[in-house]
Amino acid sequence: MLKTRLLTAALAIPALWLIVRYLPAPLFTGFIVAVAAVALYEYFDMALPDRPIERAVGVGWGVLLAAAVVSGHPAVLGAGLALAVIVGLVLPLVSTTDPLGATQRLGLSLLGVLYFGFLTGHIALLRGAPDGWRWVLFTVFVAMASDSGGYFTGRAFGRRPLAPVLSPSKTVEGSLGAVAGAVLIAVLAKLVIIPRLGLGEVMVLGAVVSVLAQLGDLCESALKRAFGAKDSGWIIPGHGGILDRLDSLLFPIVFVYYYAALPRL
Repeated sequence: MLKTRLLTAALAIPALWLIVRYLPAPLFTGFIVAVAAVALYEYFDMALPDRPIERAVGVGWGVLLAAAVVSGHPAVLGAGLALAVIVGLVLPLVSTTDPLGATQRLGLSLLGVLYFGFLTGHIALLRGAPDGWRWVLFTVFVAMASDSGGYFTGRAFGRRPLAPVLSPSKTVEGSLGAVAGAVLIAVLAKLVIIPRLGLGEVMVLGAVVSVLAQLGDLCESALKRAFGAKDSGWIIPGHGGILDRLDSLLFPIVFVYYYAALPRL
């Protein structure tokens, strides 16, 4: 398993650099929408396994919202959110003999659409910002460093459980190692990717990205435990599905996007 994870990472890191740095904006946007579509499929496959029509509606609903987000136009985003709410309410609630069950499934659908449709679109928004490719690579590599730092530190020194109900393998020591790994790579990323950031600023950003990445990972662990799933999918060898990679990236991406946008407010 470890060798597979390392091999996948060795192939993925250069590929991510090339995609984020050089892929034309329209193709990158389409790529992110496609990632959102796969994530939504994996989520609804876990959340509503016996409801094929509602699964299909949920995936389509989420993809439309992701497309509205990546458009970057407030009116389009507002229309997408309004349509999502209206369609999401009408379809499961109007034609049902089980309003309570339909309402519960609606809650699961809304969670998935906002989590993986709305949030994933922020990757394209961040890339389209000034120095956007630098911010995306910074965030991705720091989040990956957090994950790796937590994994290896936890294996070597982990003793005290961090969240035993949600993820028994995670430890307090691993969490601290995750922050340390993220801060280290953030400092290196300042030298290579985004040198205009101050040293103190980049260290704080690295720590915040790590905390948010760990919270996202715990949130997905809670979802998988609730749905009785070990992994969200199989598409990435040694890493599970797209959700198993996005879980530690989405919260940091959203934070960094709005952080980077602050000077322009």
